[in-house]
Amino acid sequence: MIVAGLDVAFSNDYMALVVIEESNDGKIRLRNLDTWRKIDWHLWKMAMKEKQSKFNIDWIYVDQTNNQSVVMELQYLGMRVEGVSFTNSAKNDMIRNATKVMVTGELIMPEIERIYSQKQQKMVKELFAQLEEQEYQHDTAHPKLMHPNNRHDDLLWALCLALYGIKTNNTGISIVMGLSNDDYEEKSTRDNVLDNVMRRFNNSGITITDVKLKMPGEK
Repeated sequence: MIVAGLDVAFSNDYMALVVIEESNDGKIRLRNLDTWRKIDWHLWKMAMKEKQSKFNIDWIYVDQTNNQSVVMELQYLGMRVEGVSFTNSAKNDMIRNATKVMVTGELIMPEIERIYSQKQQKMVKELFAQLEEQEYQHDTAHPKLMHPNNRHDDLLWALCLALYGIKTNNTGISIVMGLSNDDYEEKSTRDNVLDNVMRRFNNSGITITDVKLKMPGEK
């Protein structure tokens, strides 16, 4: 599964995108990082279409705290997008999740010297710096995460959004459904009925991991 996190900015801050992939071994790896600042809106949308095409992103999780237009714009471009509002508690949960997957080794951070692209080397170095710079401000009833003045945390939150997306998509749900008499013939095989069921989920974005089928007359 390939998921991206997009931290949105509309002022002097950077808009940041982090693309990650969860492999069959259960490990999560960085695929691509990028930032934009004061870029033309049309050019940015073209850049996002290129990212989608190049990395075949399954889902994009977007910071919609101050504006939902980015979510709608990307959805209009045909991308699967989920908006996330940054509350203090949500940020704390995301940081804890990011810390957990790094400490347990589930998230494999790249070795900078082994990254071929100089641009990606620079981006990863900046991400590492932002991870180290985060501090809790305890002057209120609810501690808040802060970064030093004149610094940024856009790549950090883009990574947290992407990791949140991986976690959300891994939760999984159970679906119970029935077939009417019109869905099968009396002599239909189990495989035919199973194919009928699976076709219902084509292009739905839902990944089926297990199917338990009970044919008519079976207990």
